[in-house]
Amino acid sequence: MSKQISFKIISAVLLLLCFVVAEPVWNKSRVSFASPANSFKITRNTLDHLQREGFTKSLTAMFVPMLDKIYQNRKDFVEAFPIFLGPKQRETIIGYASTEQIKIQADEFSSDLKENAAVFRGNVKGVIPRENIELTTAKLRLVSGANNDFEKLIGEGGVQVKQWDREVRSDYAVYTQVDLEKTKTVADSTAAKKKRAPQQTMELKGNVLMKATQGTVRSDTVLLDLLRQHATLEGQDASKEGRIRVEANLSELETNREKLDSAENGQETGDETQPIEPRKVILLASRAVLDNFKQQAMFEGDVEMERSPDNLYIHAGKITLRLGESQELQSIQAEQEVCFEQPGRVAKANRASFDEISQTILLEGSAEVQSGKFHLQGTTINLYLDVNKGVAQGANKTPIQMTILGAQSPSIFKCR
Repeated sequence: MSKQISFKIISAVLLLLCFVVAEPVWNKSRVSFASPANSFKITRNTLDHLQREGFTKSLTAMFVPMLDKIYQNRKDFVEAFPIFLGPKQRETIIGYASTEQIKIQADEFSSDLKENAAVFRGNVKGVIPRENIELTTAKLRLVSGANNDFEKLIGEGGVQVKQWDREVRSDYAVYTQVDLEKTKTVADSTAAKKKRAPQQTMELKGNVLMKATQGTVRSDTVLLDLLRQHATLEGQDASKEGRIRVEANLSELETNREKLDSAENGQETGDETQPIEPRKVILLASRAVLDNFKQQAMFEGDVEMERSPDNLYIHAGKITLRLGESQELQSIQAEQEVCFEQPGRVAKANRASFDEISQTILLEGSAEVQSGKFHLQGTTINLYLDVNKGVAQGANKTPIQMTILGAQSPSIFKCR
């Protein structure tokens, strides 16, 4: 869900920066810079772009053996294709694999050979047609290590990156890369002990906004570890306006996944299905950690989660979302003074587990539920996500105390 949105957008930023810092800009005296290399390279992102252009998963999978290999000319690149393609598909792949169209333009440019630094100022624009990426900022500074073992790129004065339907904005951005190969070659030497560990990180600061058709993310800071596929988001303060805000369109994620699956199976994707109300999730928190390897997103610090159209509201100190291979939501774990509301029901406990597969809720520790005229109390209570089923039971034969309230009895407690 939100994890997919965050990683896809931030990866777009990193991709641009990686290609820019890899080029020899130090001896350039003109304000406009373009990569002179006329080579070809297929990356994971190239395969993603090809699928957006209509290539099926099975077709793009055939190009996996060519990943990250550099071909010095068009002839060698085309001859390496695992399958014969028509002119249109062939030119599409060539366009996204070509590395010669990297450009940086600015009003001013200066360099410092002693510090291996270059600075672009005023209406800075970076373009990579092969990745469909555009970057704009007021100032861009590139710094390289003495032995080219690390690189840093700093953008400030309003950073904006666009790719396809994705967009990232922030006041300030820092990309850092410690060269992986150079670090490994001297791994056994004494000098290596003084080197920093291999890393690829991106830090965005100030009014960070990430947008895509699947949703938006607002935060004060974002720190992405590309190697670990791990992102940390921090809010500015504990206020509603200062906290992180994640708004995800679950229906859009599901629609995109269904389209890909249908295209892969050769099925038609018409409009024969009846339109349904969009499923959305809004999350507010002071801090968030998104872990792509673990396929989970953790939010903490006065967390509020609201899901529609089922009108599920959860308030807790910590909420963890666990997702499946296709980014579908599988479960919600809420901890620390949990309280949640649904139409016709309010409940609280020390911990609550929402299972999206079995459509059940498990309340643990000082559990209370008020549903209509019934007030339930127990150490452990099981519920269905569907309020209309109205079935509750204790776990491991744990007793539940039930009180029948009067018709006009006020709510015993509220979540907000």
